Amino acid sequence: MHPVSILLGISIATASAVTIIPAHAAGNATWPYQKYQTVNYTPPWLKFDGRAPAYGRHLFIAPDGATAFQAAPTILDLANGELIWNGPKGHAFAFGVQQYDGQDVLVYWNGTSFPEPVGRGNGAIHILNRHYEEIAVVTLAGNFVELTPGASYESNIDLHEIYITADDTLLVTANNVTRADLTSVGGSEDGWIVDCQIYEIDIATNEVLFSWSSLDHLHELPLTASLYHLGSEGYNGTTQSKAWGYFHINSVAPFQDGYIISSRYLCSAIAIGADGCVKWRIQGRDGADFTLGNGTNFCYQHDIRTLPVRPRGNESFVLHMHDNSNCPIDNGTVASSGLVLNVHPATRSVELSQRLRDPSKPIYAIAQGNFEPMLEGSFAGHGWIPVAEEFSSSGRRRSTIQYGAAVARPGVRQHTQEALRTVKAEKGSSVTAEVQAARDSKDWVAERDKDVQEALDVGKGFGDMIMDQIYEVVNWGKKRDDDDD
Repeated sequence: MHPVSILLGISIATASAVTIIPAHAAGNATWPYQKYQTVNYTPPWLKFDGRAPAYGRHLFIAPDGATAFQAAPTILDLANGELIWNGPKGHAFAFGVQQYDGQDVLVYWNGTSFPEPVGRGNGAIHILNRHYEEIAVVTLAGNFVELTPGASYESNIDLHEIYITADDTLLVTANNVTRADLTSVGGSEDGWIVDCQIYEIDIATNEVLFSWSSLDHLHELPLTASLYHLGSEGYNGTTQSKAWGYFHINSVAPFQDGYIISSRYLCSAIAIGADGCVKWRIQGRDGADFTLGNGTNFCYQHDIRTLPVRPRGNESFVLHMHDNSNCPIDNGTVASSGLVLNVHPATRSVELSQRLRDPSKPIYAIAQGNFEPMLEGSFAGHGWIPVAEEFSSSGRRRSTIQYGAAVARPGVRQHTQEALRTVKAEKGSSVTAEVQAARDSKDWVAERDKDVQEALDVGKGFGDMIMDQIYEVVNWGKKRDDDDD
C-alpha cells in the first residue's frame, strides 16, 4: 500500500552527537542543518509550528536540491528531529514504507531526474527489508527517447510513482518522446510530444505484465483537453528537445479490475479497465464525465488514490489526492490542499467530504506533493514547498513541519494575520519530499493489537483492516458496508 502503512519492527540505527548548524553558517546555506560525528550525512533541521505531531513518531523525507545538506532517503525522529537512518546519497523520490512478500519494506526511486518545467526522470526502484538490506531492484529497459537526442538510460521508470500491489507487483509510470499529429492544437502534422505510460511489473522476475500509453487513447483523452497548451514554457513540439508534455502522468494505483491514474495537465482522475480502455474521467474544473458538487474542484493534482481500492461496479467510493491547484504556468490564486471526495458512479456525481488546508497560512505548491489519510487524521506533504501539515480527523490543522527555506510573499492579510504564501525556495536551496508518518505509542499499540486479533478471528486480512480504519476516518466514522475488498 502507498505510504499509509505503519512502521513495525524495522531496526533503528541512530546517529549520535548532533550539532545544529545555523542558516548561512556554511556559505550558501539557507536553512539550518544537522551534523553528526558518527554519520557523514547532514539532514535538515525540523521546525515545528503548533503542537508536536500527534499521529506519527517518524518522518520519512527525501531531501533533494539543497546545497547545505545532502539528498538521500531519510528517517527523522519527530520527537526531537534527529536522524534515525539515511540511505545512499542521491535522489530518493517516493521514499516510504510499503508491503512486499508479507513484510514491511522501504522503497525509493533513484536515477536521472529532470527538474521543472520537465518534471520527470529515468531510473529504477529500490526495495529494502527491515534490516535496511536491498532485496530487489526493479528496472524498465527499452528504447525510450527523451528530450536530448541520443540519450539513453539503463532503466526508464519515472520518479513519480511506486505502488506495490497485493499481488507483489509494482505499478510505475514512464515517459517516451515521440512523433504525433499536433494539428488539432495548432501544431504540425509531424510534431514532437511526450507519451505518458504506465506499467505493472512483477517484482520477483522484472517481467512487464501490463502496459498502457496515453497516445493510444486520444479519442477519450484528446490533446485539446490539456491545460498545458502547446507552446507553454517554450515546449511547442517543433523539435525533440521541445517535445510537448501535454499529459504529465504522476500517479497510478489499482482500481476495480484495472487502474486509476492522475494526469496533472488534464487535471483529471482517469479510470482504466483491465483491457486498457478508458472507463471514465473526472476533470477537476468542468467534471468531464461527472457532475462536480460544491467545493470539489481540483487541478494539477498528485497522488490520487481510492478507498476501497477495488470498489465493485457502480459502488460509491472515496477519492483522495494532493490538490496542488498550482503549476509553473498557473499559480498563486488557489491554495494547495489535501482533498477527499465522495464519488458516486451510479449517478456520475462527486461531492466534497473534506478539504484540508490552513486558511491563515495558505501554501501554493506548484510541483509534486502527497496526501496520506492516517488512522486518526491525515498528513499532507507539499512537494516542492518544504512544508508538511498534519490535520485532525475533523479537518483542523494540528501542526506544521518545515524542513527547508521557503519565501514569504508579504502584504496579504487574512483573519487579521499576515498570510504566508510559500513559493519555490531560493535557487539551490529547495527541498523536495514525499512525507509520511508512523505512530508507535504504547497505548495505541496495545489497542491496535487487540483490534487486529479480533479482525483476524473473523477472517480479515491486514489489508482489509487498514482500509476499514482509513475509510472510517475520511467518512466521519461511517463503517464500510463491504469488508470483502
